[in-house]
Amino acid sequence: MDCGAAVGAPKYVPLPGENVQPWLHGVSCRGNESSFWNCSLGEWSRKNCSFPWVVVALCSKGTFVEIRLVKGKSPCAGIPEIRNKDGKDRLCGLYMEEATVFCQELRCGPAIQAPVEGLGVVNKYMTCKGTEPTIRNCRLNNNFRTGCHREAEVICAGHREVRLVGGEHPCAGRLEVRRGLEWGTVCHSDLDLATAHVVCRELRCGAAVSTLAVAGFGRGTGPPGTQETFRCRGNESLLFHCPRGPARTEPCSHSRDAAIRCSEYRLTNGSTRCEGRVELQVGGSWGSLCAAHWDLADAHVLCRQLDCGPALMITSGASFGMGDGPTLTDAFHCMGTEPHLWNCPRSALGAAACPPDHMAYAVCSGESAEALRLQGGQSRCDGRVEISLRGVWSRIVAEAWGLAEAGVVCRQLRCGEARRAYSLDLTARGPEVTPVGLTAVTCAGNETRLTQCHVSSLPLPPVGMAWDVGVVCSESEGLRLAGGPGRCAGRVEVLHDGHWGTVCDDSWDLADAQVVCRQLSCGVALGAPASTGHRAGKGPIWLDDLGCTGNESLLWQCPSAGWGRHDCRHKEDVGVLCSEFTEVRLAGGSWACTGRLEVFYNGTWGSVCHNSLTDVSLTVICKQLQCGARGQVLPTPKNDEEYNLTWVDHIECREQHHISLWQCPSTPWNEESCPNTEKAWISCQEERDEKNEKLVETLKCSEFNNCTAQEKVRVQGGEDGCSGRVEVWHGGSWGTVCDDAWDLVDAYVVCRQLGCGEALAAPGQAAFGPGTGTVWLDEVQCLGSETSLWDCPAAPWGHTDCGHKEDAAVNCSGKCC
Repeated sequence: MDCGAAVGAPKYVPLPGENVQPWLHGVSCRGNESSFWNCSLGEWSRKNCSFPWVVVALCSKGTFVEIRLVKGKSPCAGIPEIRNKDGKDRLCGLYMEEATVFCQELRCGPAIQAPVEGLGVVNKYMTCKGTEPTIRNCRLNNNFRTGCHREAEVICAGHREVRLVGGEHPCAGRLEVRRGLEWGTVCHSDLDLATAHVVCRELRCGAAVSTLAVAGFGRGTGPPGTQETFRCRGNESLLFHCPRGPARTEPCSHSRDAAIRCSEYRLTNGSTRCEGRVELQVGGSWGSLCAAHWDLADAHVLCRQLDCGPALMITSGASFGMGDGPTLTDAFHCMGTEPHLWNCPRSALGAAACPPDHMAYAVCSGESAEALRLQGGQSRCDGRVEISLRGVWSRIVAEAWGLAEAGVVCRQLRCGEARRAYSLDLTARGPEVTPVGLTAVTCAGNETRLTQCHVSSLPLPPVGMAWDVGVVCSESEGLRLAGGPGRCAGRVEVLHDGHWGTVCDDSWDLADAQVVCRQLSCGVALGAPASTGHRAGKGPIWLDDLGCTGNESLLWQCPSAGWGRHDCRHKEDVGVLCSEFTEVRLAGGSWACTGRLEVFYNGTWGSVCHNSLTDVSLTVICKQLQCGARGQVLPTPKNDEEYNLTWVDHIECREQHHISLWQCPSTPWNEESCPNTEKAWISCQEERDEKNEKLVETLKCSEFNNCTAQEKVRVQGGEDGCSGRVEVWHGGSWGTVCDDAWDLVDAYVVCRQLGCGEALAAPGQAAFGPGTGTVWLDEVQCLGSETSLWDCPAAPWGHTDCGHKEDAAVNCSGKCC
């Protein structure tokens, strides 16, 4: 055989009980022989060796290709892996000796973190002393080559990774670098824009928007030290790959800690960086955003996160080009006050294809001397007035501030006309870190920009003579659904005069509800309940006796009794259920975190197709269900004959920042997306505990680690497990059942599900005490033949008008526990 040159001759020590019989003793070769048989072969014998090892040869042309650390934050951290020509072998539970050899062969320095001996790893594929120059000199046991049941991370001294700390979102904050195991800050003078771009790219946060000259996100901790510096070119994927500069010779105080603002959103093809076509970074490429749901409030948030001041307009047409990348159909639903687009509700699941030439654009005010913004309000068009002077945002204080001045501000910000001008008292003034820019403003009222008024920056007036100023503009009105299970279901609330309030149910009907759903981009109204079912609201009752035709674009355009005129109390607050309300569940499984993946859309539960469900998508879904961080697709059961819709296909969650299924793109909503044989069945589970071989699951059903159908329901407050308040497990938590429509037939199903015999009574009115958590089920109407409460008709999960004083209970004939 021709295996190349020898690269190692490790001494293999047979394991206890391993039957290895040596045949040759005393082999001697000069190295130039053409065949092993030309060597001096010594003695042929089956006698035992005088040394406790046999010889193993490793050849350069063998199947051993490379070693690496995978799933880590740099090439010097992760799970050890050997790559062979015929596959990969994960090395589970390397102790410090093996990890040291592994790290040094990777040129990552010594190992500084590895599993501690005795944590359950007994049978190891590789055993080293720690002094070997290569793992090829370590002992390998092919009996344990496969069957890796526990993956433990190894960290080498050369490991480097980054994070941003103290920001309002994960892509802004104080820069900290992990060198080996220790986190430390970076001095601002050691950070350039190219390095900042690499940091943002490593964090999957797009590109750097700015680097702060001071510790704008708080000071770091620990003693300041002299540390290595980085000299990135800007195209590196990780800070780890950047060339290293000389270490600092002088310590850098924490008052000079570097900070970065990144954004995976940008404006392109404009005359400045603060205007253009809206693009999002997906993976390593940029794609244009569809304008189907893009509005001025969304643009306002984007402009602010790009440090470009408030938004001025969202232009239409192809004025900023079409772009070469993919078109993304993500829909943002911002109020305008959010610090980052991440903070806005976001949806992409089921979105229709983007019409041609329909890209989203934005024009921001930029950092000019005339830029204005409103801070601390409930919308983008109300709040404390601030002005940018020489690139620095400053407060405005004034002794006299009226509608004339407020009107100029509202018009300049494209917020309509002024509704109210006010001064803030001393307890509501702007933060002290925001300097005072103007101490007096006087306007005639017809100016288009505040700097056209008579302004002054004289010394600050005496305390009590002038205050920060604010405005409420006509376009500050807002609408939301609160107290419900999602953005498109809940109590109707209206923002007016800077305050959120409710709507009374007098004359409320489906036409009024249609206006609400359309205004919120939530589809059509499926119901207009006279009571919200989501607890009574607070604050003013703004609207009463609404008489919408259903065609109005804004709720306050409908005829009504007038703002604040009503004869109602909050128990008459109205609610809405819209067709775009979505929910997710696992149904039909043997326990709460296994089953058929279903979504609630357009008022109906339907299945999801298993096509394209990747590990990333499964992680997002399982985390949303509070069922752990790992998921797998199960075969569709042959006995899954239950007919239901199949709502969506080709779900492809893209990024680590997706926090729910609704943010993941898919094909458009379709009642027949795939055949029944392609329904997705999945199983979720928690990651393995680093200190225990057993699975540690997030789900805990009473004292059980595994939840069968029987264990997804329990009774509490009674003398035993067969009488008490009925509680059900859903969405990662226990909740109760409302007593509306609750009767002996429903109780019979629960008792049978619990294995507690026949139902003797079905008490309501919290007979065993009020529960806690969510009231999960209402209007349960079992036939009595169901094997589980889940099979009974009921209102959608979480849709109820009950409180815990109406919790349902059972008394069963059997005994338990």
